[in-house]
Amino acid sequence: VFIKLLNKVRDNIIDKQALDDLNQRFIPNFNPGNDEGYISLTTHNYQSQAINENKLKQLKGTPYNFTAEVKGEFPEYSYPTDFELVLKVGAQVMFVKNDISREKLFYNGKIGKITGIDNETIFVKCEGDYDVIPVTQAEWTNNKYTIDDETKEITETPVGSFLQYPLKLAWAITIAIA
Repeated sequence: VFIKLLNKVRDNIIDKQALDDLNQRFIPNFNPGNDEGYISLTTHNYQSQAINENKLKQLKGTPYNFTAEVKGEFPEYSYPTDFELVLKVGAQVMFVKNDISREKLFYNGKIGKITGIDNETIFVKCEGDYDVIPVTQAEWTNNKYTIDDETKEITETPVGSFLQYPLKLAWAITIAIA
């Protein structure tokens, strides 16, 4: 039901029933604590960015800056997370990539909280998980596709890469509006 509601908002076809369904969940003056794991859904990137930056500033402790490494052709609009990722212990984060290891510890969209940061690893605890997840940098590739004239098969050629921790701040996220 919730996904259908979000799709109606995304597709700009919200009707009276959808508004009634959304308003059933409306709680005036609702202000959850930082430890409750709620996520604000916004319509524009600048809104979610402002909320995330404000929540991050409220956390005590040292901010850690992680700069992505971009090689070759990888346009900025395709970056899967922040080029300059600023995190603190206690920050609510979302994974932006599936874990390709055998353990499959995380998936795109999984929410957690940073419990520790060292030189090359960020430690994230997710609700319902027994163990903390050690997170290292992940790589995304930008591929160019061509058709082989002889075999008619599609050939994939990497033309660029983006290396960064597969995380983003997640007190607020943007829903795409068409």
